[in-house]
Amino acid sequence: MFKSADTTKFYKVLGVEKSASDAEIRSAYRKLALKYHPDRGGDREKFQEIARAYEVLGDSDKRRKYDRGGEDVMGHGMDANDIFSEFFGGGGRRGKKKTKDVVQPLKVTLEQMYNGTTKKMAITRQVIDKQEGVSRCSECNGRGLRVQTIRMGPMIQQVQSACEACGGQGTTFKTKKEREVLEVHVQKGSPDGHKIPFREMADEHPQCDTGDVIFVLDEQEHKDFKRRGADLFVERTISLAEALCGFQMEITHLDGRKLLIKTEPGDVIKPTARGFDPLSCQDEDKMEWEAIEGYDCPDIDNVAEARTTDVSILKKACETQLKRQGIEVGVFVVDGEKAYFKTGSREEIMAAKKPRKNCTMYVLADPNAKNPLRMMKAVKDEGMPTYKNPFVHGHLFLILTIEFPTTLDAEHQKALRPLLPPAILTCSFKESDEDVEVHKATDIDPVQSYSANKVNMKGGGDAYDEDDDEPNLRRGGAAQCQQM
Repeated sequence: MFKSADTTKFYKVLGVEKSASDAEIRSAYRKLALKYHPDRGGDREKFQEIARAYEVLGDSDKRRKYDRGGEDVMGHGMDANDIFSEFFGGGGRRGKKKTKDVVQPLKVTLEQMYNGTTKKMAITRQVIDKQEGVSRCSECNGRGLRVQTIRMGPMIQQVQSACEACGGQGTTFKTKKEREVLEVHVQKGSPDGHKIPFREMADEHPQCDTGDVIFVLDEQEHKDFKRRGADLFVERTISLAEALCGFQMEITHLDGRKLLIKTEPGDVIKPTARGFDPLSCQDEDKMEWEAIEGYDCPDIDNVAEARTTDVSILKKACETQLKRQGIEVGVFVVDGEKAYFKTGSREEIMAAKKPRKNCTMYVLADPNAKNPLRMMKAVKDEGMPTYKNPFVHGHLFLILTIEFPTTLDAEHQKALRPLLPPAILTCSFKESDEDVEVHKATDIDPVQSYSANKVNMKGGGDAYDEDDDEPNLRRGGAAQCQQM
């Protein structure tokens, strides 16, 4: 029996996927070469294995041969030290130009991204006509340049220009259209915008390396499920009775499985915390600050200072400029003239704070303070498969809107009250007091109310300044106002 060729070994050595781009392969090799180079105390055999893998995968022609036939068709490689020298500044070859990559969006449904799929895509490209071949240009004799002699009276001038026949390439060739069908494999859990390249499948040119055809996954909106990373979300409306006494719902999953979801006995569904949108793109790099006026922490050393008191600029500096320098700011203090940045844990900073006039401390907020407010009902491990490990799944979150009854009979209200927790709001006023006005709360649309009163809320005394459109002329003896 014949053994199939192993075309994955070199990719595993560099720790990259077979679909990795040239830049990803180059970056992986750089990190591993620095780690395992013998001059840096690394393992020589491991380094030679890494260098051999990069020698093949870092060259488009060799990589294509390797992908077809494995290591056996590659022959012997160059010395590991030579490739290290070439990569880290010892000269080396300059690669040829590439023809333009073809980037094509590929629409995929959420079901296809959940289960994985293969799509056949037809492409038409320009390839070199092998029967005609590539030949030297007869007009410029392969030089790509033509020299034209111009006589101007007694003077003779020679002008050099690109050959029009071959476009300055020195060769002539013919191309033909070729149609090919590519099988695009969409892996389970692939993210939206993921790129799937087909190397050297773009238009051909004898003077250039062939570019790639790249398919970019375009995730289509689903009628039931919404996706954020590896998590899935479904929206449902439940009644107040279901929120208080429990519910069960059925969901048909993306792979066709039927899920019956039930709450635990005694669970109470709470409305989502105000201002929290689980589907919004939460800015993980955005830092939240707690302002403490009249305090400083002088016992903690300054790591940087700024000659501005603009708090928005200072916050931005903590997130960008200082973070790029490796400074993780835990607090900055603003006085009347400057700002001082300090590092330390929240506990250390709060323990070191001392009263100081005309100062405000901006302490990094506790990142876990809002965790309880973000808790949602979810079904564990029923989200999307993760791209790098399809056996690991995200979660299926339930976005529940509680539908309250429009009215409730007074007798029912009276019967319910003893079963519910005690009232939070208490009143010291009495309806019978002479100075107490009793009002009933009614339903009013705030947007409509704002629009209706907007015309009466304009500043500048518009109702009285009838001459506002007249030129603003300075007149002698005009009245002057002075604050008394």
